[in-house]
Amino acid sequence: MKSCHDEHCICKVLTELFLEQSKLAAQTFKFICEHDRIDTIPFILYTKEKSEPFKAHLKSGCTIFFMVSDINDGCVTLRLLAGVDIDGYITDDTEDVFALYKTDQCITVDCNCFLGIQPLPPKLVNRKLPTIHGGDGKECISNRYKAE
Repeated sequence: MKSCHDEHCICKVLTELFLEQSKLAAQTFKFICEHDRIDTIPFILYTKEKSEPFKAHLKSGCTIFFMVSDINDGCVTLRLLAGVDIDGYITDDTEDVFALYKTDQCITVDCNCFLGIQPLPPKLVNRKLPTIHGGDGKECISNRYKAE
């Protein structure tokens, strides 16, 4: 396996992202008791082979959304994030994604298989889906997705 010494190597970028994510997760505040703790910087990886988003299989479909769980010796462990649309259905379409949810699934991949990364807004992670009430006041849509 090729090690990551090239300054343009995606391993270096993923390491920087992982360090920044770790700093965010460790943030504490003196005067703010309740806040949305950010512990995930989601992203999309692009393959060298076809310059397309890298896809991984979830238990209930595919995903192109990830977070770094660990990085070591040119390999990165990715936690799979499930993308859902505003109605709570799983999607890997970047135009339709409303929220991202952490799954318990991880994969380890060689950093050298990728040529690019597209960071996504951390506010997408665990974003609550809207609840829509019908004319009778009853709830019509709620969170359909549950992390497996």
